[in-house]
Amino acid sequence: MKCSYLSTTMAKFILLSCIIFSLIAFNSQAQVGIGILNPKAFLHVAEGKNVLFGDTASGQKRFFWRGDKGALQVGTGYTSHVDWMGKNSFSAGNGCLGFGESSIALGWAAYAYDDQSVAIGRSVSASGIGSVAIGGNVNTRHSGSIAIGDGAPFTSETGGENQFVARFLGGYTLTTGINNGYGVGAILGPGQSAWETLSDSTSKERFLLADGAAILKKIARMRLGSWNYIGQDAKQFRHYGPMAQDFFAAFGQDNIGIIGNDKTINQADFDGINLIAIKALIEQNEQLKSENQALRSELALLRSDIEQIKKALYRNGLTAASK
Repeated sequence: MKCSYLSTTMAKFILLSCIIFSLIAFNSQAQVGIGILNPKAFLHVAEGKNVLFGDTASGQKRFFWRGDKGALQVGTGYTSHVDWMGKNSFSAGNGCLGFGESSIALGWAAYAYDDQSVAIGRSVSASGIGSVAIGGNVNTRHSGSIAIGDGAPFTSETGGENQFVARFLGGYTLTTGINNGYGVGAILGPGQSAWETLSDSTSKERFLLADGAAILKKIARMRLGSWNYIGQDAKQFRHYGPMAQDFFAAFGQDNIGIIGNDKTINQADFDGINLIAIKALIEQNEQLKSENQALRSELALLRSDIEQIKKALYRNGLTAASK
């Protein structure tokens, strides 16, 4: 009798389950509203209402929509985060929060403290308006600044507004083209303080020797002096160097093609011209030294001849004075 009752109950449960699942299947377009009469989505919660999946306690995982602020936090957070979520902010990860209005915080212990700030990574914070912190152990302390860092176990920070700070102990590679399957650009290697450019002889072709003497003459005709860019404070921002127009007019074309332009000067070309000029000066100096040595030898011979003549005159009872 008991078994029969259980069988009947189980059958009713199975039948009821089938009916429910059938209703769900046939009404997959049905919309549910919470605090609203005319839902416009499968699940529609009234404006300004909070939605929580999980727990707001410290260290608990949650999906928390702060309806009154239009802010969303996903992941694991602290209790205080619930109250400090910025308006229109988004944060996801472990212990992350967008404090500022329209801010974003993603990763692990990432904090976007100021309005329109972005913090992405591990142990990063963006505390200037419109600032961005990406990577690991980097902070922006000033508005409009950007800080990017690797996983090095020390913190790098911006030192002023509208500043860019980058820390990559493995170096930097900027690729602007392809040469024989290898990148063309500039490299700042690990531990280095100056950029390297591709200069391998096996990557070059159509080599032409330069006329050093002609280069020196062109340099002699260039306008060289100090100047400042228009609009900058002349008391603080003065520079030395040539004008791009003069440099291009003098060195912008060889027998094969165009080199550079009349608005900028490529640093590698600038260094190249300097080395050619230095080599030409060395060659001129060596030639002058050789000619000077030849003149010294001739002068020594003349002095020797004069001494011989003086001695001959003396033996004959004559002197230069009496003659």
